[in-house]
Amino acid sequence: MKSDYLVSIIMTCHNGELYLKNAIESLLQQTYSKWELIFYDNYSNDTSCEIIKSYNDNRIKYFKSGELLNLGTIRKFALEKCTGSFISFLDVDDYWAADKLEKQIKKFRLNKSIDIVYSNYFIIEKNQIKKIKKKLFNGYCQREIIYSYIDGVPLTPWVTLMIRKNAIDKLEYSFDKNLHISSDFDLIIRLSDFCNFDFVDDYLAFYRIHFFNESKNKNVEIEELHYIITKYKNNNKINLLFDKNNFADKIFLKNFLFKKNLDSTNVNYTQIKSKFFIIFYFIILIIPKRILNIFYK
Repeated sequence: MKSDYLVSIIMTCHNGELYLKNAIESLLQQTYSKWELIFYDNYSNDTSCEIIKSYNDNRIKYFKSGELLNLGTIRKFALEKCTGSFISFLDVDDYWAADKLEKQIKKFRLNKSIDIVYSNYFIIEKNQIKKIKKKLFNGYCQREIIYSYIDGVPLTPWVTLMIRKNAIDKLEYSFDKNLHISSDFDLIIRLSDFCNFDFVDDYLAFYRIHFFNESKNKNVEIEELHYIITKYKNNNKINLLFDKNNFADKIFLKNFLFKKNLDSTNVNYTQIKSKFFIIFYFIILIIPKRILNIFYK
């Protein structure tokens, strides 16, 4: 049974001991107390388990994977453990303002038609905290959301979101188990197809950028974006958005370039719409090593 206005917070952890206490403390300090933490230990071999078990709070629920899983898979398992009516995500290296949950739940209480609430946020990099102020959108805003990802500056990071659980339940599946870095983007694409968004115009989360961020693996990111674009090739509405500034063509070519063994790539010129990029594709075929050397510099 799902509990009204209970917020289930998903935290997946693989060797997150460095910042974990900071994340948990920010959760314990929330002014809104009706929450549960679904902490899914993704086969850690550091002190993460000891840290989380040191907190004597029955709202914290610990689970552990018997093997290292990608984020799409581990998040799917964590979601299945949630009993709340709302879902939020707090990664081990991020943290929240004390009133984050309270302000977002207030939005949901005031408007029953809202499916997703997000906010402005801070970035922490090299011990400096910087405000990230963006133009925020409400209502149906799939176009703005996808364009923001295409431009490389997502409308909001994962850490600010609160999602009504029954919106996720409407999907054919929650997280794509084939995805790691881009599992959040893929979920938001599908939710934005029908969800009503709103925002809190405050800085409610702290997003940390550091050397160990999963998103720094560009090879994996490019491969996953290629997979996502291919997956939605029969969705005309999403395809039109992906075609902005030849985004799909660029991803196809980047994926092609990142493949060490070009003969094994599943990218071919028939997937590319722009004549310019088709010509570039054949140049790569003729002189792949030289192009790769330029690309990797």
